Amino acid sequence: MDVLVTGADQRQSLTVIRSLGKHGVKVVAAGPNEGSLGFRSRYATEKWIYPNPYRDPNGFINSIIDAVRTFKVPMIFPVVESTLVVINQFRERIEREAAVVAASRQAVDLAMDKDRQFSIAADLGIRVPLTIAPDSMATAQQQIKGLQFPVVVKANVKPQEEDKAADILKVSYADDWPELERLLAPYYRAGVLPIIQELIFGDGIGCGVLMDHDRALCCYQYHRGRENHPTGGVPVRYESMPMWPEVREQSVRMLQAMDWHGIAQVEWKNIIGTREMVLMEVNGRFWASLPGAVHAGMDFPAWLYDLWRGETVNCHEDYKIPVASRHLTGDLDRLEMVLRMPLPVSTVPIGPKHRELMAFMTDFFRWRVKSDVFAWSDPLPGVREVWDIVKKYARRFSGKFIRR
Repeated sequence: MDVLVTGADQRQSLTVIRSLGKHGVKVVAAGPNEGSLGFRSRYATEKWIYPNPYRDPNGFINSIIDAVRTFKVPMIFPVVESTLVVINQFRERIEREAAVVAASRQAVDLAMDKDRQFSIAADLGIRVPLTIAPDSMATAQQQIKGLQFPVVVKANVKPQEEDKAADILKVSYADDWPELERLLAPYYRAGVLPIIQELIFGDGIGCGVLMDHDRALCCYQYHRGRENHPTGGVPVRYESMPMWPEVREQSVRMLQAMDWHGIAQVEWKNIIGTREMVLMEVNGRFWASLPGAVHAGMDFPAWLYDLWRGETVNCHEDYKIPVASRHLTGDLDRLEMVLRMPLPVSTVPIGPKHRELMAFMTDFFRWRVKSDVFAWSDPLPGVREVWDIVKKYARRFSGKFIRR
């Protein structure tokens, strides 16, 4: 085998598996369960199931090492954040067995720390949201005087997926001090440092970048569009857009300051009605909306593979515009929330409910809207996605019928 790809249960890992497989790379698809999407791809030459990296980090590392030895794999793509974080912690053990296709240990640690990222950006003259990171409730009460409500509350470093705090420490909004105090309490009980930011209302802009040390090989820009959660979260319907010089220049400067080598995504907010950009975060890995980049002609996984092998990287920035893509499962979940739930203050524009429904439905008939999961050349992952959606709603409707 040539490469082991982690996170086979996620759409970005499926995209990596397909990209590498189409270029003749023999891929071991590694995921946390038998139902992982990537296991159904015809480009997954071998499959490997590992323990949950957060719940059992040592078991996960031992499992990855076993896979590397079993299939004689020289290279590991830690695609999703959960696997990247744990592999980075055990970097020395892993790299005795295979190369890790990721930036340095120090750079990856920095990519997980929003407060440090904002400090670097401020030094570079890049605008970031006004942010505080209070270490106690008393400090928060004092420092909040420098911000105006409503504010955004989130974890500085994301809680581990299996951590009991992960479900309650979600991105949330506070309109006043009593609400903020209520939201902060779980952070301090869990020992997680919160950050509090001014609310930036605008369109989400993503910039995917492939760095060869201090040089950007290629960049790709997209509009994040519909997100799940609707008030701000992971993109579920998004499309390519022209590269803005200011987005490219500031994204590259930020990554250079982080001493970045490899793939990354820089997330921005575009203030509505302007070209003014505000940095939201740097993701030091393949991003969830990677499928759209590949649909537009930006084959980042294959280019990253060539870069790590020391070969000439024949990348470009001549991508197709506009090409949209969507994650059907996530887009459907988002639509249900928009239609059923009263939404709190939002950082992204949300239209009237009838327009949101119409936009969702008409995307089925737009030729330029691709699928994150389904592909005619590799249909089984998409078939599995639709089957999972059908089962989910069948269980819900049958449950309601039985209760009645």
